[in-house]
Amino acid sequence: MMRNQIFHDFTGLQAELVPLILSFVATVPYEESSLQKSATLTHTFPLVCKQFHWICQHIEDLWMDAFERLVKTKPELWGRATLLFLNSNCSKEEQQQKSYPDSAAHSSMLLERACNVMQEILAGEEIHSKGTLHARLYRHILSNYIRCEMPVFHMLDDMITRDRSVRLHFFEPRYRSLIWDLMEPFPNDFRAGRIPNAENGISDPPNFLFAHRSPLTPGVVACIVHILHCNINPNGTATLEVVPVEHVRIEMIFEKEDRSDHLHFAKVMKMQEDEQDLIEILDIQKKYPSLSLI
Repeated sequence: MMRNQIFHDFTGLQAELVPLILSFVATVPYEESSLQKSATLTHTFPLVCKQFHWICQHIEDLWMDAFERLVKTKPELWGRATLLFLNSNCSKEEQQQKSYPDSAAHSSMLLERACNVMQEILAGEEIHSKGTLHARLYRHILSNYIRCEMPVFHMLDDMITRDRSVRLHFFEPRYRSLIWDLMEPFPNDFRAGRIPNAENGISDPPNFLFAHRSPLTPGVVACIVHILHCNINPNGTATLEVVPVEHVRIEMIFEKEDRSDHLHFAKVMKMQEDEQDLIEILDIQKKYPSLSLI
């Protein structure tokens, strides 16, 4: 009887108070980790009643609070992704600094600019997507900057850690194709050992996915690596040095229909810094059980 009475009192509140109360427990997908696909704003509230469904679709404050929380509390992931979104949609003169938000004031400025740019993008759409401005901004950044697609190199290695370089030799036809596709846009000397870095005019080093676990299936953790340098031989084989920069979670593995080399590609979900740290700690503990790192 008490439970029914409590629910009756809640639905009897003034309409403007309901979103305010919901905001205290409103969450969005992947807010806590790369495994958290469900959230209250997308999978719980809309199923309660028509009123809640309407609120989730039309009340800007719920999505605004959630997005602000992501940028301010997860700056290394969501702040950086928002910055990439801005820089990819602005001229060089308008681009933000090349670092993610380091203060609440900077975060607020970043969010304001991101909303303005998103409004410009939506104004040019012939078919308008559903949801509030911040909901559509969240989905756009999630789909295009938190998720990404890249070619896959698969080889088992139980001690891949960020910033520890790895030397590789590519001899299989599919991996010869991978390294050529990545390095072909650059001048010849970058295929003969020249380092593709900012000093040599390359601001974004070529990268690919190093899938170092088995099996190669959705849900498995892999690592994005940057190419430090490579030498492609006349027969197509290559020696290269790469550095892991980011752990990600594989969402999909596939081959492209227009390719005959059987090179795999992956759609991946990026992770928060603390989730990546935990993965490396657990890997070390698995290899050295006597160590206590947590």
